[in-house]
Amino acid sequence: MNAIEHGNRYQAELAVDVIVSLSASELCIRIRDHGGGKPIPEPETPDIDAKLAGLQSPRGWGLFLIKNMVDEMRVSADDVHHTVELIFRLKGA
Repeated sequence: MNAIEHGNRYQAELAVDVIVSLSASELCIRIRDHGGGKPIPEPETPDIDAKLAGLQSPRGWGLFLIKNMVDEMRVSADDVHHTVELIFRLKGA
């Protein structure tokens, strides 16, 4: 959803590529959108009390939740694309 909304800005003609690869030690999911040319900001820790009090937007959870649900999150960009890699380390690896 972040790639569709923030990267491609809901432009239906722009694809979001999702590539899943598996090795003996990790599962990697790469999501690439057309939001290049500007960096993806570092995920900020949401302030739940401020959000509940209406002092912060209820939005803004995406990258924070993603980063905290995977073993590693790698972000890269070029002039055309953003790529987010979600790394899950496999047990016994």
